[in-house]
Amino acid sequence: MVVAKLTPRAVGRFIALLGVWLMTTPSTQLASADTLTSLTFITEEYPPYNYLINQQLAGFSIDLLEAIFAETETPLSRDDIHYYPWVRGYEIALSQPNTVLFSTTRNATREAQFHWVGPIAQDHVVLLAHRDAPITIDSLSQAIKRKLTVAVIREDIGAQALQEAGYPESLMIPAIDNRSALHMLTRGRVDLWAYSADVAAWIAESEGHPSNSLIPVHTLSDSYLYFAINQTTDPRLISRMQQALDNVLAELPQR
Repeated sequence: MVVAKLTPRAVGRFIALLGVWLMTTPSTQLASADTLTSLTFITEEYPPYNYLINQQLAGFSIDLLEAIFAETETPLSRDDIHYYPWVRGYEIALSQPNTVLFSTTRNATREAQFHWVGPIAQDHVVLLAHRDAPITIDSLSQAIKRKLTVAVIREDIGAQALQEAGYPESLMIPAIDNRSALHMLTRGRVDLWAYSADVAAWIAESEGHPSNSLIPVHTLSDSYLYFAINQTTDPRLISRMQQALDNVLAELPQR
C-alpha cells in the first residue's frame, strides 16, 4: 500500500495523479448498499491534507475521499463534506453514528474510540520553537523542569501526546485553532507549540512567515493519518471504504 509522506511541493503532483485516476478508471456496478451515502464526512483545516481555499475544500485527503466516492459509486463530492473546527468535529465523530472524521492521527488514546480506515499519510508531530526565541531541550522532563509553556489544541494529537507523557496541565496553554497557536508562539505568549511539523510549516507560510521560522526541538510522535469512524457504524461500510481506499492507492502510479 502507498502511504504518503507529503510536503507542500509534493501535494500538487499527487493530486494531479488522483485526477488522472478519476478520469481514466472505469466505474464498477455496485449495489446501493455498497455505497457510502449513509456516512457523514467531517474535516478541518490540516493542510496539505485538508483545508479551504477560496471557500472550496482542497488537499490530498479531500481528493483521496472523492476517489473513494468514485470507486464505490457513492453520489457524493467534496461539497458534501462538513468543515468544522477540530474540537467540534472530534466530539461529533465520537458521539454520532455513521460519522467519519479526517485526517485523524491514530494513537493509543484514540484506538478504541473509533474504527479506522487508512492509512492516508504519515505525520510527524513535534514541539516547535520560534527562530527568534530559540530553545533546545534534550527531553520532555527538561522542558518540564524549565517550566516551558506549550500551545496546544484540545483533543489534538499534540495535546494528547503531552498528556500521555505527563506534561503538567498548567504548562499546556489552549489555543482555539492552529493559526491561533501559531500567533501565540510568534508573539512570545508561549515557549513552544505541539503540532504536526509539516502542517505547522504550511500554516506559517500561509500567514507570511518564512519557511524556516519554526524550529522542531523535540519529537512527540511519528504516526499515521486515517479516516476515524464512529464506533457504532456498520462494519460492512468500514470494510467497503477500506477496500475502496486500497484499490485507489493500488491504482495510483508510484511516485
